[in-house]
Amino acid sequence: MNRGYAGFYNGHYLRSSYEYAYAIYLDYHSIHWGYEESTYRIGNRTYKPDFFLYNQNQKLIKIVEIKSRNTKAKAEARKALALIQKCYQIDCELLSYEELLNLYKTLPFTLNSVITRWLNDENTTINKSASGKLNAHFNMKHSEEAKRKIGEHTKRRWASDSITRSRMREGLKRGGVKKGYIRIPREKRECRVCSKGIEVLVTSTQRFCSRACSGKVAIKNATKRYVEKRSYIHECIKDYIIQWSLANKDIVLNTPLNKISPAISALVENIHNQFGVKDLRVISKAVFGEDRGRKELIRFMKKVCNEKVC
Repeated sequence: MNRGYAGFYNGHYLRSSYEYAYAIYLDYHSIHWGYEESTYRIGNRTYKPDFFLYNQNQKLIKIVEIKSRNTKAKAEARKALALIQKCYQIDCELLSYEELLNLYKTLPFTLNSVITRWLNDENTTINKSASGKLNAHFNMKHSEEAKRKIGEHTKRRWASDSITRSRMREGLKRGGVKKGYIRIPREKRECRVCSKGIEVLVTSTQRFCSRACSGKVAIKNATKRYVEKRSYIHECIKDYIIQWSLANKDIVLNTPLNKISPAISALVENIHNQFGVKDLRVISKAVFGEDRGRKELIRFMKKVCNEKVC
């Protein structure tokens, strides 16, 4: 499932490129969704599905689990979803690459283009150090003990009369290189985080000495992106509260301090639908930069109505 390619999207920490692709599909069709919102007990264990889909009244209508193409993983997920559907009376569905491919046939862009965009996005992807070139250990030197074991294993292969030896010889012939000859030169670099010296192939993309250093940079980038997005959402919420207050001036000015919640329930619901925020503490923080409670919030709204702040 491309587990290494995880990151933030729309305020949620998605764990794979397939999950990201499905979230894009839902947003394109303006379907309300949540991610890993509930945990269900099935037998002697618990299970937390990926996506929770809601109708216009915010009623849960379906649970969707995203899995890789691994047959065993999909079989286990189907059993879990069947138990959830039976015990909790919730419609459940399992999606993998083939199903996502069919869903994307109706969209003006392809599934592979969306997945590629996610894999190549440095800001939204945190755990790129999982495999291949994106692994922090890619092209790193082996320890002396590891070199010894690899060397002994290779010698045994060359000394044997096995199919493996024949394949090794054919591989060397196709590559046009001699045994033990390094065709690509190496160069010395400094780790971008700790400045530790590393020696790599000149064609290598490695810029860090370890997974710890690459993880620091990736998490820093993702956190920066998340903070920027949160600040933008807070600004939008504040602007919306001002506009809503002016449009509902009579309600705001006639609201006593002991009946704030029912008076602004429509406002809170609209904010939840548009920005995914329903906690009054977060809404208050969006206005004041800190949580000052609902009383200060209604006083701010009354001030907006009286002074016509914009």
